[in-house]
Order: sequence, then structure tokens, then C-alpha cells
Amino acid sequence: MAGSGTGMREQVAAAGSLVMGLGLMVAILLAGPGLVAPLVPTGWSEAGQEGAFVLAIYGAMVVVALVAGAVLRRRVTGLGARPGWHLATGFGLGLLGICLAATFATIAGGLRFGTGQGGSAVLLLGLVLVLFQAAAEELYFRGWIQPVLARAWGALPAIGMTALAFAALHMLGAAMAPLSFLNLLLGGLLFGALAAQGGGLAGAIGAHFAWNGTEQLVLGLDPNPGIGSFGSLFDLDLVGPATWGGSAEGLNASLAMAMALVVLLVPLAMLARSPAPAPAVSPR
Repeated sequence: MAGSGTGMREQVAAAGSLVMGLGLMVAILLAGPGLVAPLVPTGWSEAGQEGAFVLAIYGAMVVVALVAGAVLRRRVTGLGARPGWHLATGFGLGLLGICLAATFATIAGGLRFGTGQGGSAVLLLGLVLVLFQAAAEELYFRGWIQPVLARAWGALPAIGMTALAFAALHMLGAAMAPLSFLNLLLGGLLFGALAAQGGGLAGAIGAHFAWNGTEQLVLGLDPNPGIGSFGSLFDLDLVGPATWGGSAEGLNASLAMAMALVVLLVPLAMLARSPAPAPAVSPR
């Protein structure tokens, strides 16, 4: 009976976290900008205004996730065992993924240098904000929601459902193309797999930060064309077919990104399915 009661509590926690997580995220995304806008001085630079919105919106996500963890008596901020190793591995995978996506798009559609000004005095601030944004999203989805679902449903359903929620909620923002939803889903699966295999957030944060930071602030591929308010080391624009990155959504709505994410996901899936080696038996 005790086991049955524990299982029921886990099911209730999973259902409650999923419903509350989705509902609160929708509220933050839809109501947040309107609430923050009157508080941001109009005289601030474009970078300053964007920074204020990022801190407010994603800060709200952090607060919600931390409160949920306290209510459920779960630690949502765990980085896992060997966090430095997993952070570096995730960062490397994210960097590899975005470079593969840009390469595929270049081969299929074309890449050219834009007219935007490379570099910026606020580029470092942009990197800090991208890291904060990535960490906030991972805390919310892979720190709070995914582990709670995993205790009730198992690791694979939890990774899949969390990735689905991650993709669906991002479609409330600027993403509109069907390929954007596919890529967000694949990205959610990648981050979820890294969090599950590392036992914490370190790998997922590393991959998420490397991907977004390189795309936006190193290569200048988001937005497409042009560069964002924090500048970029390079201003590269994708041209050609929209399915290969030549649209306003750039790589995010491209087959190039889907291919790169699959390249990263397949080895991770194979590693997860590989049986652990049998322990060595000491001779008597």
C-alpha cells in the first residue's frame, strides 16, 4: 500500500507540474512583455531594453521553477555528477551542432557576408544574457518538469513530453514555420537526453548556450538577415531556399538544423541503449 501511495503521489506531481508548468509559461510569455514594457525607460538603447525584457521574462521562469521545487521538495538546480565534464561536453556538442547546421545550409542554399557591423561594445553583455536565458529554460524544463515526469512515467516518456512542451511553448514566440517546431522538438530531445544522461543540468545548459550564443553572437545568423542588438563577431546571412535557412527564421526553420540535430541525437541514443559493462570479477 505504501508503494501504491507513493506511486499515486508521483503521478499527481507529474500531472500537476505539466499542467502548471504549461499554464504559467503561457501566462509569462503572453502577459510578460506587456507588463514589463511600461517599466523600461524609452531612452535606453535597444540592447538595454532587450536585456531588461530577458531578465524579467526569464527571471520569472527561474522563480516559478524554484518555487515549484520547494513545493514538491525536489532539488531543481542540480548540475549532476562531474558537472564540469558534462558542461564542457554539452558545450562541445552544441558548438558542433550549430556549425554542422550552418555548413549544411551553406552547401544547400548559400552563405554570404552581410552589411552589419561586426563586434559590439555590449557583445559580452549579450553572451551573459544568452547564458542566463539558456540556464533559465533548462531549469524550468529539465530541472523541474522533466525529472518529475521521469519519476512517474520513466525517462524516455519524460524526455519526449518535456521536449514537446518545450517546442509548443516556443511557438508562442517568433517561431511560426512547421520546420521550426520540428527543430525545437529535436533540440528539446537533445537537451533532455543530455540532462538525463548527466543526472543534472550541466550538459543541457552547455549545449543550449553554445548553440544559441554561437548562432546569435558569433556567426550572426539570428536574426536573418542582419545582426541582433548586441552585435556579433561576424554578420553572416543565409540566402536561397527557405527550407535550407533562407527565410526570416533562418536556421531555426531549416532542414539543415534538423539534420544537424539528428546527427547529434543518434549517437546519444546509441550510447543510452548500450548495456553497461559487467563489473570485473577479482580472482580469488
